[in-house]
Amino acid sequence: MNLTYRSILILTCIDKLCGERTVYGIYHLLNGKKSSQTIGDANLFNLTQLFGILKPLNREQFNKEIKMLQKLSLIEEITPLSNKFIVNASGYSVLNDEHKKKPIPSNLNGWKYNDQALLLWRRLSLLTQVLSNLIDGKNQYTPIQQEDAVFEWVKDFLMKNGQNRYRLAESLYKEILQSLEMTVELEATIFVMRLTSSSRIGYTIEQISSLLNEDETWCQILFLHTLHTIIKQFEINGKDFPILALMTETNQQNNVFLTASTKTTYQMLLQGKTIDEISLLRNLKRNTIEDHIVEVTHQKPDFSIDPFVSPEHQQLILSTYRTLQTKQLRPLKEKLSNDISYFKIRLFLARLGGET
Repeated sequence: MNLTYRSILILTCIDKLCGERTVYGIYHLLNGKKSSQTIGDANLFNLTQLFGILKPLNREQFNKEIKMLQKLSLIEEITPLSNKFIVNASGYSVLNDEHKKKPIPSNLNGWKYNDQALLLWRRLSLLTQVLSNLIDGKNQYTPIQQEDAVFEWVKDFLMKNGQNRYRLAESLYKEILQSLEMTVELEATIFVMRLTSSSRIGYTIEQISSLLNEDETWCQILFLHTLHTIIKQFEINGKDFPILALMTETNQQNNVFLTASTKTTYQMLLQGKTIDEISLLRNLKRNTIEDHIVEVTHQKPDFSIDPFVSPEHQQLILSTYRTLQTKQLRPLKEKLSNDISYFKIRLFLARLGGET
């Protein structure tokens, strides 16, 4: 049975969801949709590492993947037309075999690092190309990155740090080399093949996949994992990677894990405003504000849910959750008293996170 690594990742997500969400929740998660629902599910079902890692994922192709997994009898629909699936015994066997051969890389964390990784790669790839051409004395070439913001960043960086292009290139080379020492050989190979110099244009993932005879999605995951590993390294010890660490700096450092509208709600919560007050001031439905509070709870471990869910109700929800062993809201609500709303259940589950 020849499954692509994309199929394995989708099967992994179906396994994690245990039939408690539709497969389109997986589609949005792998595409990195920054909605309260998708962010909540990523945290609730321990799927933050896979958030946005297949972006952009075509919906038609995704549907074909689901149908193929059905046709291969690896998944079963819980009820007809529900779009909720579980992995069966054959599916588990395939998953175990595939994860032994190609486990999901340990430092992969799409939710935490994807945006930084994209910024790092755009700046690094252009800086590498520009330095290479400067050293070789070439003035005519097509920049590998076309975004004005990236071009301006590199230009500004070189004005501040490029007085000695040879020394700068050597320092950057040492930082990249030191970073790649933390990766496996295939990851380092893919990363270097993607870089552009004065003498060649970097390869695409599709080209690398063909040249190395490797699965295309697997190559993409390893490339992302390399970027995530680099970022994690200079998070731990930035002084060893002063150039690389600069490449992910932005003017927006606070609350980077919250969606824009949620940030506004969060600031108003910090000012002591109630849900109803925020709803009125922002002209938004109460349910929308509740969604924001659930998102904040997912992303901020120090955020207290006590003002919204009493300790007594938290204990009742926890007890019911342990009894039913489900994260579906309706079964939990049906077993709890009427004064425990869906919002309170969602908020408690958000605080619980991926714990069981």
